[in-house]
Parts: sequence; structure tokens; C-alpha cells
Amino acid sequence: MAQPAENDIDSDSLRRAAIDRSVKGPVLFLFTNAAFWLMASTIVGLFAAVKQVFPDFLDENWLWFLQYGRIQPAHLIALVYGWGIPVGLGTSLWIMARRTGQELKTGRSLMLVAAIFWNIAVTAGILAVLFGGSTSVEWLEFPKFLWPVLLICFLVFAWPMVSMFARARHPEGFMISAWYILGACIWFPWLFTTANVCIHCIGDLGAIGAGINAWYVNGVILLFFVPVGVGSAYYFIPKVTGQPIASQQLAKIGFWLLAALGGWSGMQRFMGGPLPAWMPAFGAMAGVLLLIPVGVVGWNHHLTTLGKHKLVQTSPSLRFSFFGALFYPVSGLIYALLSAFWTGANLQFTLAWYGFQVVSLYGFFSMCMFGAIYYIVPRLVGCEWLSVRLIRNHFWFSVYGIGAIVVTSIICGLQQGGDINDPEKWNLSFSNVVLNIRPYIVARAVAWGLITWSNVWFLIHLMLMVAGLGRRSTAPTLLPSHDHDDGLPSISHPSKA
Repeated sequence: MAQPAENDIDSDSLRRAAIDRSVKGPVLFLFTNAAFWLMASTIVGLFAAVKQVFPDFLDENWLWFLQYGRIQPAHLIALVYGWGIPVGLGTSLWIMARRTGQELKTGRSLMLVAAIFWNIAVTAGILAVLFGGSTSVEWLEFPKFLWPVLLICFLVFAWPMVSMFARARHPEGFMISAWYILGACIWFPWLFTTANVCIHCIGDLGAIGAGINAWYVNGVILLFFVPVGVGSAYYFIPKVTGQPIASQQLAKIGFWLLAALGGWSGMQRFMGGPLPAWMPAFGAMAGVLLLIPVGVVGWNHHLTTLGKHKLVQTSPSLRFSFFGALFYPVSGLIYALLSAFWTGANLQFTLAWYGFQVVSLYGFFSMCMFGAIYYIVPRLVGCEWLSVRLIRNHFWFSVYGIGAIVVTSIICGLQQGGDINDPEKWNLSFSNVVLNIRPYIVARAVAWGLITWSNVWFLIHLMLMVAGLGRRSTAPTLLPSHDHDDGLPSISHPSKA
């Protein structure tokens, strides 16, 4: 009687293996290139932090292009467009194929070409910023002619995922992760096209242009990075724990509230500025109300992992995904503080906004992507991760670094806001405000140093895996629950299916 069940398992494993083979090339290419950009972004972020403390650092005549006003936007461009969007597309493609149960039949070569052109465009954009060609529009600093190239490259990846979702007849389980990925595939082109057309094509919009820019930055975080990160967590947390999502109703509520509120935020960054009062008001309202879907998703993840917390200690993918999911409520709380009129007015032009971007892009999104990579790559390359120590160090250096940047940025923002808005200090030089935040910038530089160290070894580890030099074993690479180096603990782990 057990024979039919065994045949079904074998058939299911073969089908999943065929799906993995179909997406292997584009996904590994995206992951590897994104890891290079991540390392570059963190190194430049370290340089930018050091330049704030020691302005004469790298101040040689022939390094004139490494000014803080140029390397700081280059750091964020590399983080957003070099690392964030490509790794999000690679993870989304694999999850969508697995969740819909469909192979990628056509378009693999076109995806590789699109990924190459995406890298060329990002490289050209960063070089333009470094050599004085910036548009000075946050997250859109690259030259105007590059945005259509980036849009077309994104659509080359997004369209097959939309098609997979539309054709799915036998989905595997609850489709909430596919919902989030589908939303990201639709929302990002809308945000990107609208912002670029309004800012670069219509003409001088004055203060409204700054508002549109703020709407775009917040929209990309809330309607691309958040959906991909949450969708990834909703896939891998149940997959590794072996437990279904605790509440499908809560999952649906979290999705639809994010979809309804995410596009209204952003302009609260200019509360009190020369914009129609309803624009910052709506942004502030949306920013505070987003605490509801954030809380709903966080509570649902907590319920899903009940009784399985030991796996968080041993499974690399679950550890990164779980802690990434924990950073989601943290980012939501910080965003609400920045959005509310009674707190946002003191924080709106301070480094607190940078702290929000870091906790969203790195603390939440990137940690979820690391969890996805540690799960996906062994299934694509046919070997296991080489070193438990490298994975463990990658995790802890990342957590320490992110935590330090976020905490110091928020405290620094409070200090800056207090100094800027204190009437007794209005007649003092602005250099006093800069000097008061110097200790926080030093801490930020140290934190980026920790993150850079972890990402260098993560890149090396990933390249060895992609080259097929990983550990040949049927047992997954698990983190020890007790302290030793690279030994593999003898505990059970969910199937590699």
C-alpha cells in the first residue's frame, strides 16, 4: 500500500528538480552579481561614514571624485539597484516557479541578456554620479537616459512571473507568497515609470518634484522590497519549520492593507513644507496605519514558528529569514515615528531617515534574501555550503552591524532634531550640530566595517558554491546548537524538496 505514496513523492521530487533546472541560470547569475554589488555598496558605505568623521580621508588630488556628496548616493544606488532589486528578482523567480509548479520554458537567454544590461546601466549610473553627472534626485541620481533601460530589463524578469501566476492551475499550498511577488512585479514598474516621467520628462515641478521623489523612495521600499521580503518569509518559514502558515486570514489582511496603504506614503517627509497640506497629512496617516499590516504579518510569523524555535538555531535559511521577519516590525515602528506629526517634525531632515532605509533594505529585506539564498543555492548547484563558521559569522556580523547603524541613526536623529529645532541654538554655526553627532558617525563607520567583513566572506562562499566546489553530501549544512567550528550536528532537517 505504500508503493503509490512513494511513487508520488518521487514524481514530485522530479518535477521540482525540473523547475530548479529551468530557472538555474538566471537565478544564479542574479545572485552572484548582486553579491558583488552588495560588497561594493558596503565598502562605499564604510568610506562614506569615515569621510564624515575624517573629511581628509582619501583626499588626494587624483581621488577628487571620492567626495562624501558623491560616494554616499553611489553607496545607496549600489545597495538598491545593484543588490536589492536583482537579488529580489532572483528569489522571486524561484519562489514563483516553485509555488505555481511551472518550469521556465522560454526566455532564459533573454533574462541573462537583461541582467547583463542591468549591470551595465547600474555601473554607468554610479560612474556618472562619482564623476559629477548626478541628477541630485534621491535614488534616481543616475543620468536620465538610463531609466528606460532599467525599466525594460526589469520587465523582462517580471513578465514571466506574472505569466506563471496567471497560468497556475495546480499551485503548491497557500499562494500568499506568490501574491506578494506578483504585487512587487506590478507595483515597481508603476512607481519607477511615474517618478521618472514626472521628474525627468515633464519639466521643472518645483516643490512637487521633491514630493514625488519622496513618494518614489518610500514606494519602492513599501511596494517592492517589503512584498518580496514578506513573500520570501512566508515561503521559507513554513517550508523549513514544516508547519503551515498559522492564519491564512491574517496573511490576506496583511497583504491587502499593504496594497491599500503603501502607495499613499512618502510626502510626510516634507511636513510643514511648501506642499498642499493634504499631501503630507495623507502620507502621515498611511505611515502610522501601516503599523496594522506590519503587526499582523509579524504576529502570523510568530504563530507559525511556535514550537519550532530550535530550528532557528540550526537552520541557516530559517535563522536569517526569522530575524529578517523580526526587523520588519522594527522598520514599521521607526517609519511610524518618522511619519507622525508629533515626532516626525523633529526627525524629518536627520539621519533617522537613513536609519529607516538601512533597517528596511538591510535589516529586513537583505536578511530575508540571505535566508533565501542559503536555501535555494544548494538546490540549484547540487552541493552543500562548505563552512558553518562562515555562515554563522555572516549572520552575527550582519546583526551587530545593522543593529548598531539603526540604533545610532535614530539616537543621532533625535540629537540632530533637538539641535536644529532649539531656538537657543539658531544663532550658532551649523558646524556645532555636525560636531554633536560625531560619536554616532564613528559608530556607523565601525558598523559598516563589520558588515563589509561579513559580506566579503559571504561573496567568497557563494562563488565557491556556484563554481560547484561545495560540500558533496546529502546532509544539509546546519548550524551547531553548541559552540564548535565546522562540525555538522546530527539533527534532523526538513527535506530538501
